[in-house]
Amino acid sequence: MRLLLIPHEGVDLTTTFFASETSREILRFYRPEKMPYGMSIRVVSLGVALSLAAELRWYLRRYVALTLFEMAPGHSCTLAYAHAIEQRAVDPDQPPDHRFFIGFPDGRPVITEGPDGTLEVWALPGEVIQVR
Repeated sequence: MRLLLIPHEGVDLTTTFFASETSREILRFYRPEKMPYGMSIRVVSLGVALSLAAELRWYLRRYVALTLFEMAPGHSCTLAYAHAIEQRAVDPDQPPDHRFFIGFPDGRPVITEGPDGTLEVWALPGEVIQVR
């Protein structure tokens, strides 16, 4: 499982997170990987990913356009959907009706209409995602 962080345009998350003593301390047990679209952090479970996202909440609100939880390669979910999985409100093995697809042409995330995107993102009904 991975926590995927897609930053606001013009933000280098690696530099931002490691410039701050607080975020460096939070990430000291993880090995964040710089990706063309942002940052990826490998974790052992959904609970750990949600806990890490909660600890980084201030940074996520300020510097991150989209926080995703990669359940399997090419298959991710939103923060709200991850919370719903944790609370057993949705079945993590059944695809929801509400899905987005994100492509990364030129390393920049773009929401696509259909499954031509690189990444399938599961979301709760009515949930809207934006990549700025």
